[in-house]
Amino acid sequence: MTRHRDSGACLCELATHPVLVKCPSCTAQAVVTSARLVCPACAHTHAYQRTWCWDDQRFVPDLWLQTPCAGHTLWALNPEHLDLLESYVSATLREDPLPTVVRRMTTLSKLPAWLKSAKNRDEVLRAIRRLRATVRGAPHRSPRAPAR
Repeated sequence: MTRHRDSGACLCELATHPVLVKCPSCTAQAVVTSARLVCPACAHTHAYQRTWCWDDQRFVPDLWLQTPCAGHTLWALNPEHLDLLESYVSATLREDPLPTVVRRMTTLSKLPAWLKSAKNRDEVLRAIRRLRATVRGAPHRSPRAPAR
């Protein structure tokens, strides 16, 4: 049995790490840090207004890490977000955060039901591995994330 305890992190905390997006100039993998987009492939840079939201109606269309999965779009901001999703989805025991954290405000509490569903576990984990393989220069993790 693998276990995952929700740390209580919110999406804005994951966005403090560099976020991977498509370069508007050459469509290669670019990085957003602070309020600046930088593309190592074509050296394009510009100011970037970051808006991350779970609501599909306001979904950020230029994220690098997105793929079709179980009839929906699985997306992540960065490799740290992929790690969190992989750990959560692969866990057979998912624990709520400590009582001091507001449960409904955590990144994991806002995940859609299709992603949380055990029946989609294998497909979601395959999609996470596909996304991880597209990250330039990132170390490849094992097929299953360690229990936290």
